[in-house]
Amino acid sequence: MAMNTTFFYDEDTGRYIVKGARILFPNFEGAEQNYNQSGKRNFRLVITEGMADEMKQRGIYVRTMEPRDETEETQYTIKIGVYSDTDVRLLSGGKMTSVVVPDNDTRRNPDYDIEEDPMTMIDREFRKAHVKNGDISLEFHISRNTRVAGSSPYARLDTIVIPIRKSRLLADYEDMETDEDEPF
Repeated sequence: MAMNTTFFYDEDTGRYIVKGARILFPNFEGAEQNYNQSGKRNFRLVITEGMADEMKQRGIYVRTMEPRDETEETQYTIKIGVYSDTDVRLLSGGKMTSVVVPDNDTRRNPDYDIEEDPMTMIDREFRKAHVKNGDISLEFHISRNTRVAGSSPYARLDTIVIPIRKSRLLADYEDMETDEDEPF
């Protein structure tokens, strides 16, 4: 499968801009999983072989995923971290909505409802296939933890625009008036 992804490095800002991005293993919620600590929000970005070489030169770990059968190609991915200062935008029905990424202090509050976390909703949209991979645009930069000597550089998400597809069935009924007072 050929990638229609565009990678651009903006020397003025030191950021990579990716259009038509494909994301694997989205964990915007920061849920604890087999390969993820609780609270670590991230995803894997599929990149080209040339981009993989550039990331390796910058010290970023590039994961190579070998094809499972003859219909697949080798995929290269990097992990991108999502932080509370990330600008997250959802695009749906021609309208763009900004999403606030809660910081870890907010999430540690015992009254905080993880089900209401906007990042949990984004993960749900990915699982329900309402996000069309290949239409995502994002911007990231390479960073390094300066508090830890010898730490490896990592990719840090700055901005992401995620188009959400509406259900075709629900779109047919979108303009229909509803009676809020009488649910049945």
